[in-house]
Amino acid sequence: MDAYPEDYVVHNLPFILLSGLEADPPDKAGSSGPEYPLLDEKGPKIYSDFPPLSGPTAEELRRNLLKEDASEVPWDNREPTSTRYSGIGYKIKSTGRSYRLPPRKADPPPVSPPTSPTGEQQNDIHTAPSFVLHSPISPLTPSSPTFPDGLLTPLWVTKHQNLVPAAVINFFPFCLDPNMSSLRDNQLKIEINGLKKEWSDSGYKTRFVVVLLSEESTLGYNKEETEERITSIRRATSLDQKSVLLLPPDTTSAELIEFTRSLLNMLQPLVVEYYRDLSKHARRKRNRGAVPPPTAPPTSGTSQTLSLQGWNVRYEFKLGIFAEFRQEIDAALRNYESAYETLFGQDVFENIAGWNPRFNDARLLSDALAIRIIRCLLWTGQTRTAVRSWVNHRTRCRDIINRRGKGTRNYGWEAWEARWSMVMAQLIRQANIPGISDNTSSHQGDDDQYLIFVPPEKATHVGDALCPWELLHHEGYWLYRSAKHAMTRRTLAEQIPDEDRIPPGQLPASQIANKTYMYDTYLAPEPYIEAPQPGSTGFDHSQQILNALRAALEQFAKRKQFRKTESLSLEIAEEYMRVGSWTEAYETLRPLWPTLTWRQAGWWPLMEKFGWALRECALHMQDSEMILRVDWELMNQGWHYSIHQSLRDLPITELKPSVALKAEDVISSLTATFVFEKPEGNVGEPLMGQLTIASLGQRSSDPIRLSEVKVVFEGCLRPLKLQSDQNVTADITTPCTISSLTLREPTSADSTTLLSPSNGLTALVGMGDLTMGPAQIKVFNLTCVPREAGDSRVASITLLIEDERFDLACAITDLAQRDSFWWQQTTNGVARKRVGKDRDTCRSKIMPKPPKIRISTPNIRATYYTNERAVLKLDIYNEEDEAADVSAEVRLFGHPDSAAQIVWLDEEGEAISPRSQDSSPIEGARHVAKRSIGVMDRSSRQQLMLVLTDTLEPSTHELQITCVYNLLSDYQTPIIATHRLALSIIRPFEANYDFLPRLHSEPWPDFFTIDDDLAEDETAPKPRGLRQRWCLNSKIVSFALEPLVIEKITLVLLGLGGGAVCNIGSEIVADPHALEIRPEELRESSFLLEVQKLVLGDRRPTALNLALEIQWRRIGTDAAASSADSATVTTTTLPIPRFVMPVGEPRVLASALASEAIPGLIHLDYTLENPSMHFLTFNLAMEASEHFAFSGPKTAVVQLVPLSRHTVRYNLLASKRGLWIQPQLNVVDTYFNKALRVQPTEDMRSDKKGILIWVDADD
Repeated sequence: MDAYPEDYVVHNLPFILLSGLEADPPDKAGSSGPEYPLLDEKGPKIYSDFPPLSGPTAEELRRNLLKEDASEVPWDNREPTSTRYSGIGYKIKSTGRSYRLPPRKADPPPVSPPTSPTGEQQNDIHTAPSFVLHSPISPLTPSSPTFPDGLLTPLWVTKHQNLVPAAVINFFPFCLDPNMSSLRDNQLKIEINGLKKEWSDSGYKTRFVVVLLSEESTLGYNKEETEERITSIRRATSLDQKSVLLLPPDTTSAELIEFTRSLLNMLQPLVVEYYRDLSKHARRKRNRGAVPPPTAPPTSGTSQTLSLQGWNVRYEFKLGIFAEFRQEIDAALRNYESAYETLFGQDVFENIAGWNPRFNDARLLSDALAIRIIRCLLWTGQTRTAVRSWVNHRTRCRDIINRRGKGTRNYGWEAWEARWSMVMAQLIRQANIPGISDNTSSHQGDDDQYLIFVPPEKATHVGDALCPWELLHHEGYWLYRSAKHAMTRRTLAEQIPDEDRIPPGQLPASQIANKTYMYDTYLAPEPYIEAPQPGSTGFDHSQQILNALRAALEQFAKRKQFRKTESLSLEIAEEYMRVGSWTEAYETLRPLWPTLTWRQAGWWPLMEKFGWALRECALHMQDSEMILRVDWELMNQGWHYSIHQSLRDLPITELKPSVALKAEDVISSLTATFVFEKPEGNVGEPLMGQLTIASLGQRSSDPIRLSEVKVVFEGCLRPLKLQSDQNVTADITTPCTISSLTLREPTSADSTTLLSPSNGLTALVGMGDLTMGPAQIKVFNLTCVPREAGDSRVASITLLIEDERFDLACAITDLAQRDSFWWQQTTNGVARKRVGKDRDTCRSKIMPKPPKIRISTPNIRATYYTNERAVLKLDIYNEEDEAADVSAEVRLFGHPDSAAQIVWLDEEGEAISPRSQDSSPIEGARHVAKRSIGVMDRSSRQQLMLVLTDTLEPSTHELQITCVYNLLSDYQTPIIATHRLALSIIRPFEANYDFLPRLHSEPWPDFFTIDDDLAEDETAPKPRGLRQRWCLNSKIVSFALEPLVIEKITLVLLGLGGGAVCNIGSEIVADPHALEIRPEELRESSFLLEVQKLVLGDRRPTALNLALEIQWRRIGTDAAASSADSATVTTTTLPIPRFVMPVGEPRVLASALASEAIPGLIHLDYTLENPSMHFLTFNLAMEASEHFAFSGPKTAVVQLVPLSRHTVRYNLLASKRGLWIQPQLNVVDTYFNKALRVQPTEDMRSDKKGILIWVDADD
């Protein structure tokens, strides 16, 4: 917006004048542009002889006030900083004590002198004529620049923005000395009244404010006295309370800032009221509906005075300015739009001829109105409407200029187009729109917050069509548009004829008038400046274009619009190239070339243009490396390429340039692929691959002579190096050739030795024709023999050119292909077929050489049982065509804590072999068995016997049998044959146990009988404690999957505690004839245990730890069984829960005996035992029952001495035979009042109610 008068387009702020402080420097005191008429000659001057205030307080207060000047900050201040006043902005100026205001009225026009003596006498008789005086810049004043039909001049805005303040703040010293206060106060009153009168006499309604700065004093500060003095000054000067302010002495910096903000807050309603009064005055003049009378009518024959519609434009413009002063943006927008529509109406713009200077004045006013309308719309957030207003103004201007002006096919219109786009960019920058305006986005510090365009407003109507260009884009879009029109402007300027480029001083007046009519110079230079003659200076089009393009590039780059950024960089470089700035052009293009997005997007015309420009810059900069990089991509079809002649225009240097390219970053002129014939190969067997090199060069380009092609693999394959065979005639005409190359070991004659990056293997070398003609394909069949197993893939293919002027290497690392082909020679010529549809053709898995030794286990069983000794037969058969040296290794995998172990049958019972100590710690030596078999002839067989033992717990083991062998003809290649099998170990039996009491038949010892054995001298102590008999009842269930034969079951005493001895009887089987147990079958057996304490007085409980040993064997009916398996007896041990016998507690045992004399009569004995050392008394009570009759005591009392027992007999006769009867005898310990439970013995049962006795049925 620099081309427009600043006051016409600047955002208007209330003007505040500081009087009594240090004046601003001269360059800031006034405004730019033409001087206001009659300002120095007739303008009222405000004068005061008071010197300006000085001192630290006055200086700091002045700085604080000038900081609040909002002239340079964004006019839409949505984010006020903490250092600025947060209300409306002000334009603040400091002028010292004296100030000159613009005159309100112009001088009357001079009276013409009389042309005759008679006229002089008549003038003496008649009085002088009276004139209606107006403002010096009014169209009604003859001396005004707008007289008689001008619309407006920027001086009117200058008057209110820079000359006439809305408020003046007068600063005066305030004396604190009591001796001088009265005199100084009187002086203040006189001075203030004098200044008020001067301001009042000037005719302006500027608000008058007084600020008193307290002077320093050693006598202190009396607040009450000071308030009285301030009140006296107010009364004497007729100022209200808000118009006289006092700054106390010793004010801190923070207090001064707060005082500044309070002062500006106080001024806000005053200045708003001031501009509202001006608006009322302008509105009254507009509402009159008549043209004011001029000071003097225009001379006959000249243009007419300004029309009423023109006056309405003036009034609406003024009302908009005053509303903007008040920061009432909505009201200002309405006034500006009204003025704009009136200006483009039939009675204003349409009535001005295109040759009239007023036409450009109207264009200037229309531009100012459009700028202000757009600014108001952006302020209020109506971004879409702002864009439409911008487009609408452009359309209207084009229309009226084509109809009444000088047309739009000239440089003047393009200059306006470039300026109008630049104006929009500047307005967006000042609008403070989040994400769009540069000054707001930069504060956020996050590039992701930058927006490309502002989303449409939520209030958009559904039926309102939305076009993409109607959305407000960032300023880079408008800057680039400005640059494009600037380029068009330059093109049109270059078309100006030479005769029109001659300066005016060298042309006759007729030709000057003709040029004035032909060229549109609205805010644009004359033709001789726009397109100067050679040797003359004029307008710098390139600088204007570069400035716009660089600014646009910055905005697009912030928003990561990479493709547009690259396009702008290319245009900037072309502009630099145009003016011969090759260094700047080269530095602009060079960083973008490696990462140009057009390369991946396939935008070849742009890519070609970019590469050609970069090559031309590199040629001027003599950058040979960059020339080679560009030439390798062969973009320009109009250039005869020869990569070997790329540096012919550059001098030869001592050090050859060396260029390394990555094919993924460029569009290479040569491409190469490698395809494996098969996805898998084997060690020691030929593996075929096909290397295809294709030329993408232009048809007119020269052949490319490759010196080497290197193929490097990841994995176990050796690298390949193909060298150019100079003894072969190069074939550059055949479209496609296929050749098979022989690979050999490298020799000392080879220039370099290539190593694989993964395993350091040396390369295999081959020779072939590596000269590539344009658009030619050459296929090389390569065969290698892998020596190691593993995965292998093509890591890179490198194409090398070693020229006398340069070295170039192009590495291809991304070898993934959408379609892979295998080339082959057919009867119809070279053909290709698609391969690798479901595989990666660049990858091959090298398998170990397939073993031909077969491993089998003929006698393996589906299931084995715990504690079973399993003998496994391993059968090894050599199917190789020759003898082999074989060694066998067997590994047992399972739980690491498992006790299971494997051992060769012939080594069973020996110590662990030292050769097995290399097994892993987790496996342990017992899990590994190794044996060297030796040389096995062709078709020979070897059998090994393996024993699996100590399978104590059920689990699943895996047995891995590995045979490692070497053929006698190839000892370097080990071959491995592996056989895996699973061994399931389960427990064959499970058992449940019951411990039942039994009655011991032998009598207990008493205190009245002496044992004869006590008198004998025994070397070994004999147990003399109490004896108890118990019965262990076991129920064994078979979990085996086949019938098993149980040879013997034994109850084993593992431990006995509590000072006792135990005798265990043999098994009592419920069914002695059932030796075989089938799956899920039950076997019940019992064991009698006699426990005796060593010492008679020992009352401690006795704990028994027992186990059940089952000796069993397989029957041997299945096919895998052998006679050895049937004869082998396995012992399985089942744990038994720990049993604790309370020896010292009294108990009641019941035993029943059928009578032999009377059928159905049962003798029931209750034996009461007292193993303690106390006298115990028991109450006995037999309950009657309807199921039997009994004889015996109904109730009885039994007293037992220590270590004694007593039997009470009842005879029972059941009412029926063949049933269970349940006698109820209640036994209560009278001392502890505790009931003893009756425990059954042989042939009896019990439940929760008591014992049960079976009564046999009748025979």
